[in-house]
Amino acid sequence: MSSRSGNGVYFIRTNIAQKDEGLVWNIYNTLPHVEETFRILKTDLSIRPVFHKKDDNIMAHLFLGILAYSIVNTIRHRLKKHGIHYHWQNIIRIMNTQKTGTITMNQANGKKVHIRLCSKPVLGAQEIYKAMGYKMRPYHRKKFVFLEN
Repeated sequence: MSSRSGNGVYFIRTNIAQKDEGLVWNIYNTLPHVEETFRILKTDLSIRPVFHKKDDNIMAHLFLGILAYSIVNTIRHRLKKHGIHYHWQNIIRIMNTQKTGTITMNQANGKKVHIRLCSKPVLGAQEIYKAMGYKMRPYHRKKFVFLEN
């Protein structure tokens, strides 16, 4: 149904007892977020397909998927507070640009020296770290010495 001015008309059917149009409209506008939630669960977090055969394993799989989603949702919520409205796939892509490397060297005395380095984050990752309140690099150069058996 359309009006004479050419503008469309929305009809939303609901069982909400309150007749507040703003509340109904806000709830209706959460649908894309719910749909995105299921997409993230199914694709990004691999909640489906479930290859388990035992009920306990299936429940554990679903529980871990929901737990992972709650972490994803918390991260996205915190980023949105700082004006960062990325999709989860984009957050992963940006954060995967930062790399960690370990250099291992053998010493003459039989000990091994491990030096761990972390690359400088790109600008997008820096924005995410700042919004989340995290350090830009989880650590600076670390050196470990192990005595081999």
